[in-house]
Amino acid sequence: MTIIELGDPGSPATAPAPARRRLDHRVVVRWAAAAVAVLCAVTLTGSAVSGSAVIRPRWSVAFSPTSLADAARDTVFVQSINVGSQVTAYELGSGAVRWSKGLPMPRGRMTARVPGAVLVPILLQGTVALDPRTGAEMWRLPGDIVSATPGTALLRQPDRTLILVRMADGSRIWSRAIEGDESWAVVGPERQRIVAATPDGRVQVLRLSDGALLSQGRVENGNGVPVRNGLVAESGFLFVNRMETDRAVVTAYDLDTLRERWRYAQSATDEIVTGPAARACGIVLCFADGTATVGLDPDTGAVRWRAAGFVDAVPVTGQNRVLAHSGDHGGFALIDTATGAVVLSLGAGTAVRDAVGSVPEYYLRPVNPDGRRVAADRIDLATGGLQLRGIVEAVGPQGCTAVADTLICGTKDGRLTVTDVG
Repeated sequence: MTIIELGDPGSPATAPAPARRRLDHRVVVRWAAAAVAVLCAVTLTGSAVSGSAVIRPRWSVAFSPTSLADAARDTVFVQSINVGSQVTAYELGSGAVRWSKGLPMPRGRMTARVPGAVLVPILLQGTVALDPRTGAEMWRLPGDIVSATPGTALLRQPDRTLILVRMADGSRIWSRAIEGDESWAVVGPERQRIVAATPDGRVQVLRLSDGALLSQGRVENGNGVPVRNGLVAESGFLFVNRMETDRAVVTAYDLDTLRERWRYAQSATDEIVTGPAARACGIVLCFADGTATVGLDPDTGAVRWRAAGFVDAVPVTGQNRVLAHSGDHGGFALIDTATGAVVLSLGAGTAVRDAVGSVPEYYLRPVNPDGRRVAADRIDLATGGLQLRGIVEAVGPQGCTAVADTLICGTKDGRLTVTDVG
């Protein structure tokens, strides 16, 4: 059961190796919200927390273990998955049901792109687009969602054809057969390029607006195994994640010519990263280097800084910050991407991201040993400060998302709660 955190895809967890612990950092990021269920065993003290009033939910609905949720603007969409899929739209302020739509054979999580459509994957039938205002079916097409905006949807069809369609009616803007689909990235200024790569190193770069082929070639695969969803493209560079025998590797290429620029390999192998080790972090490329995160210069691959003990660094959009977790330091911290310095140590708890901007807005901290309540703090990303907004119900493994001053959370007792923390 998952509260969708917009902009963060996931993948299956990996099993631990006999001699060393293996971490799949994609899974850790995707399920970071679940950490509060464990961390609630920690007791926080302080008169500011203990003296704060408990904030009751504005409204709540039943939320089963198979349910999924997404939020956009003034609507909360809940997808209940059993034999079929039931999508229900609730008014954010009151909880009033706006519409409910039954669909057959669910196949994964929905994607809300308001005011465009709510996209729902359907087994053997591709993707269904629902009108976010009424729930009426707008169109149904074969293919999986690669990328979507309120205006368009990019689908990968079963025959490996990419198709860009208008969100309003599903009409085709362009389609193009591609050679491989091992990894995808929609990149560049205003996300105007598509990069498709195959396991053997073949790469194609397309223009998103019309599907035109901008460049193609084969990048050196070396002895490494490419990591699925391991493409990162930023500032004119293509970064390809691979796994060698005992370490993660990232190689940088010029996005226009596919000429190799530099290569960086994991230096510490006490913990092996089995997901993409490198991800874009604004002015640097964050690389999971065993039990540390290093900030790499995108132009040269030089190490600008190393944050020992901090892993799973996730960029904070619009800020020179990353949010990183540390078992050694007892929780999460905001790190400056220019220097690697810790701006704010958040302690035990979990961050809640905004549903629209996908940036950390709140931090939930346990306040008693039984885990029945958590303190909700607003994060000031500029100053690194925390402002206590109140005490709310404990959160279940499904986590939370935020819309402005509202927290939308799955609880331990099988409810989806909507709480005003403004």
